[in-house]
Amino acid sequence: MKKSIKWTILIILIIIVIIFIFNKELSEGFEHKINNKQCNSKGCPVTKSQNDVYKLHVDHKSTRDYNHVLTHSTKIGDFFFNSKGPANIFIIRHGEKIKSKNALDCNGILRSSYIPTLISDLNKKGFGIHSIITTNNYLSMHQEQTVLFASWLLSIPLFIYGEQTDTSTAITNVFTNSAFNGKTVLFCWEHNCIQTLLKDIITIGAKLKGLKNYTFKNPKGTSELPYWDSDNYKSIYHFDENLNFDISEENFTSCYKEENDKIKYGKEQNCIDN
Repeated sequence: MKKSIKWTILIILIIIVIIFIFNKELSEGFEHKINNKQCNSKGCPVTKSQNDVYKLHVDHKSTRDYNHVLTHSTKIGDFFFNSKGPANIFIIRHGEKIKSKNALDCNGILRSSYIPTLISDLNKKGFGIHSIITTNNYLSMHQEQTVLFASWLLSIPLFIYGEQTDTSTAITNVFTNSAFNGKTVLFCWEHNCIQTLLKDIITIGAKLKGLKNYTFKNPKGTSELPYWDSDNYKSIYHFDENLNFDISEENFTSCYKEENDKIKYGKEQNCIDN
């Protein structure tokens, strides 16, 4: 009986010691986080004392500031004319994805990390990205995941106006909300619905802009709409103030072996949920 009591007491003491050590480590962990908060004269955390994610945000300050300046600069013509709808629309596709899951794959993640570089390249051409427009797909997060990092890193607002098939809703909102007037917006969309997005821009958008007798012309000089291939992740579509259209490419690539950035014209593309 005495032996049993001794063993019971010993076990209880061991449990108490373990709990004490665990609580001490947990407490020290929280204490470490609190003590790690070092502030500079501006009341911001000292960069070198913070984690790599915070340092990355600080490192992109110059790009954020320059994009902000371009976005909020006022042209002389704006004093006399109230621009209807965006001055520029850029359209990209989401990054490479895991087909059996709802997320980007390794190549898509890499591509998403370069969207801030794409925006910086557009800045160098005089385009300040005011807003990013994307979709909400209940079966996937490819579009949002592609641009979330750029939105966070460069402090650019992200707007969602429905699913990938809700192209008319998105275009109507962008062309009627005065917040987008005269601004440059970046669309990130599902590839098989980008042709439908273009149709709504050149019909709904042109009408709301008041562009009478507007006719869409592709880079070949014809009215045929471009077809976005399923293996094309690099193309960038661009509409200017008068909805003149051109196509360029992202200046980076990934390890995706089947990449095909060739644009076809005149082939009908079905906008479906997937």
